[in-house]
Amino acid sequence: MSTIWFLGEALIDFVPTQSDYGPAFAPRPGGSPFNATKAAAQAGADARFLGAISTDMFGETLLDDLKAHGVGTDSTPRTDAPSTLAFVKLTNGIARYAFFNNQSATATMNPDPGAFRPGAGDIVSFGSISLIDKPGADAIAAFALAQGDETLVALDPNARTSMTHDVPDWRARIGAMTEKAGLIKLSDEDLEAIAPGATPDAYAQERLTAGAGLVLFTVGDGGVHGYCKSGQVHVPARQTTIVDTVGAGDTLMGGVLAELILRELNTPSKLQAIDLDALEAALKFAVTAASINCERSGCNPPKRQEVLDTMAAEA
Repeated sequence: MSTIWFLGEALIDFVPTQSDYGPAFAPRPGGSPFNATKAAAQAGADARFLGAISTDMFGETLLDDLKAHGVGTDSTPRTDAPSTLAFVKLTNGIARYAFFNNQSATATMNPDPGAFRPGAGDIVSFGSISLIDKPGADAIAAFALAQGDETLVALDPNARTSMTHDVPDWRARIGAMTEKAGLIKLSDEDLEAIAPGATPDAYAQERLTAGAGLVLFTVGDGGVHGYCKSGQVHVPARQTTIVDTVGAGDTLMGGVLAELILRELNTPSKLQAIDLDALEAALKFAVTAASINCERSGCNPPKRQEVLDTMAAEA
């Protein structure tokens, strides 16, 4: 089986909870690419994490969590820089974040593209706050742009404008990466940050014309729209009881990438030829996985069989 490599931040989410002394925060492993790696592994893919993880006590927790979810960590670099920390505020189950990222393992990441040799059919996925702070953001972007034309590059910008100090610089970096990406996943917030005023339809067609094989737009409880050269598919959100939405988009991303690997749609040319039936099936799996994740606190993506059983029971 080919491998999905994820490069980006691993951090600790401090989520609100209650203690004997009143409101408190509980630490939980997180980070968008980190979560997506776990989701892809749980969905049945060979998923490996390339993001730097600190040697501090939080880093040990992060590494243990990856291993517990079946993620390969043999190529995961370790660094003495501190772990990124994020405090989460939930309003009606919707998460907002305050990040502490100065001189962290994320912000100082320096992956070497010359030392990385993806196998045939491997996917390399990038995204989120690791693409904001220098020098790590520039190093990760350079790593993405150095990938060969036969390697499928995936991008989930996961825009955080509140912590982006230089939006034009960030927008230029993301723009360069979208030119390389065969798969791009965006939310409404992402699109407005990257291409203010653009509509999903217009942006998707622009990217497909430029060479992307698949553009995804997530719309929360409205589900996900998938655009490919064969047309467009909309998969509605599954109705469920939401505990919180932490990691929902990441679980969807990991699920989609796992489905592409398992369906052998894992090269730029193969993805450009995806048909609407295959796209709809992949998105239904990913949406179901994301909805199950929302039934739990924090990012806790389901295993493949749980997703398949849920889909079969509700068919």
